[in-house]
Amino acid sequence: MREKVDMHTDAVLEECYRMKEEFNAQFNSVKELSDYLKAENKKRKALGWKYVSVPQSHDNCHKKD
Repeated sequence: MREKVDMHTDAVLEECYRMKEEFNAQFNSVKELSDYLKAENKKRKALGWKYVSVPQSHDNCHKKD
């Protein structure tokens, strides 16, 4: 008799899936989501929020093409 194996779920992944479902229910396209996020960023910048660019990793700094 084979034992049923329960897949271990990661709490972070579960939260990501939940958020994805909420976004899918709220927006009909990626463009709508993008426009919404841009508007939210604009609002927050007007409120004085500051955004910092993420530094590039050391590996990407010295790549030669």
